Amino acid sequence: MIWRALRVRPQGRFYLVILLAMVTLGTGMATGFGLFYRLLYVLALTVVVGYGWNWVTLRGLNTVAKGRTRQAQVGERIEEAITITNSSLLPKYALEIQDLTDLPGYSGGIVTGLFGGKTGTWNMKILARKRGRYQLGPLRVSNLDPFGLFRREREFGSVEPVLVFPRTHELPEFRVSPSELSGDSSARRRAHNVTPQVSSIRDYAPGDSLSRVHWNSSARLGKLMSKEFDLGRAAEVWIVVDLDRNVQAGELEESTDEYGVSIAASLAKRHVESGLPVGLLSEGDKRYFLAAETGVGQYQRIMQLLALSRAEGTTPLELMLANEEPLWTHLSTVIVVTSSPRPSWVAALRELTRRGVRVVVVLVDANTFGSAIQTLDVLEDVVETGMPVYIVGKGEDIPSALARSRPARDSAGRVVA
Repeated sequence: MIWRALRVRPQGRFYLVILLAMVTLGTGMATGFGLFYRLLYVLALTVVVGYGWNWVTLRGLNTVAKGRTRQAQVGERIEEAITITNSSLLPKYALEIQDLTDLPGYSGGIVTGLFGGKTGTWNMKILARKRGRYQLGPLRVSNLDPFGLFRREREFGSVEPVLVFPRTHELPEFRVSPSELSGDSSARRRAHNVTPQVSSIRDYAPGDSLSRVHWNSSARLGKLMSKEFDLGRAAEVWIVVDLDRNVQAGELEESTDEYGVSIAASLAKRHVESGLPVGLLSEGDKRYFLAAETGVGQYQRIMQLLALSRAEGTTPLELMLANEEPLWTHLSTVIVVTSSPRPSWVAALRELTRRGVRVVVVLVDANTFGSAIQTLDVLEDVVETGMPVYIVGKGEDIPSALARSRPARDSAGRVVA
């Protein structure tokens, strides 16, 4: 179509037709040649028919969306069934239907037609490309007249929330074994058991066993409350995710923050399933913190926070580590996930190791995501501390990358990834 070839929008096309009509009228009046008046009639009829077509097409339509996905992980499809009913007798052609969702990276839709008095259902699938809380809807139905002059739109349906969790991976070969964990074996055994010492109560979370429900408090407050137990001196795993916006690179699912959060979620899953208390700390658009606990409920809370976290932090990793240092003791193992190239955070971790805290580092190499950030500039400093370090680049298989620490030294004694 000529309009598409010229990349002219419908509004611009209408003005071009008006301009052509004015030129035609002027030429006809100047020359007295009847052909120009006939052409003017054709242009006027085109405008009237196009507008009338556009107005009639969207009348008598009703559109609803059902079966919408409420939760998904990055990489999964979010689905909804769109039902369109044409209650008029006239057929509807070239209907463009689009969900006005704010899901990142979505720009799709469907184009269809419907005979009079008919109902049709189409399944729409949207790829979840980044974690976060988004909305599905409303639906926009639009139509362009046959001449490409007028576009009319109508919105249908409601807005519903959808929560996208980070992608998780099985990490069978990543281990912080009992011999490597900070703390003694008796403390580790106690981490698996609930003691009779109740330290506090909190809101009930899906996955908490009924034995943890504090029934008196639940009855008094009118909602389920769970008991928090004193686990004694238990070895614990902390996952620290660097969401400083100044060290991020890439877009959507192929970004350092999405890789980092996916790694953190996978590590949390791995250690929660091992029965260890797991805590979470991050500084993104705000401070995200969960004290170390065991159980499926803790994993669900970690996933919730990671899903909502955004890489909009302004606190450098080294400052976050310095501020949170009192959290960790000789019973803590801290796994840091970062793409920062600054050596100052390595110095902060060195201080933790001097206090008996075990530290593991996962470097997400920002340079492989098309950034000038040289994450691996800190590799030599990390290796010299003796801390295990893992390196993950864009496109790498995360379970394979976390199967073993990769840096080694060449024949000249230099650190190589």
